[in-house]
Amino acid sequence: MEQQAFLERAIEQYGKATYNFAYRLTGNDADASDLTQEAFIRVFRAWQSFKPGTSFLSWIYRIVTNLYRDELRRRKGRFYQEEIPERAVAPIEEYVEAHLSEPVSKALAGLTPEQRKIVLLADVEGCSYQEIGQIVGCSVGTVRSRLHRARGQLRKLVTRYTKSSS
Repeated sequence: MEQQAFLERAIEQYGKATYNFAYRLTGNDADASDLTQEAFIRVFRAWQSFKPGTSFLSWIYRIVTNLYRDELRRRKGRFYQEEIPERAVAPIEEYVEAHLSEPVSKALAGLTPEQRKIVLLADVEGCSYQEIGQIVGCSVGTVRSRLHRARGQLRKLVTRYTKSSS
């Protein structure tokens, strides 16, 4: 029963954030739902390995990141990016409409999956360098350098898309 309660509490508190993160990585609802479901299955199986006092969100983001990386390898780097009808509003679409301009959205899509993941964790999710390091499995110094390069690439792409849309 304790295991079931742990999972229910985790889904209630972190299900939406986990899905949103998976959606930002994959770009479509079906894959995001699959990643989220598989992540919580893994949480259920490994619930006793979670260390109280550590960030659950970092732990589950790490699980999602690993599942995403495995799926990218399996699919040879391709995820289907769905076209959402204009009237349909998904959680990520609400965020993009409210906070991001079209050039920024296109620029994010133009980053490599690894760059996009780092930028999303830092700038959208608000994770610390240490949390990002735990999620992606690298040192804080590596996070800083990858984030610096990703932001530089993002700036170039935003500039390109801003000029092309003017």
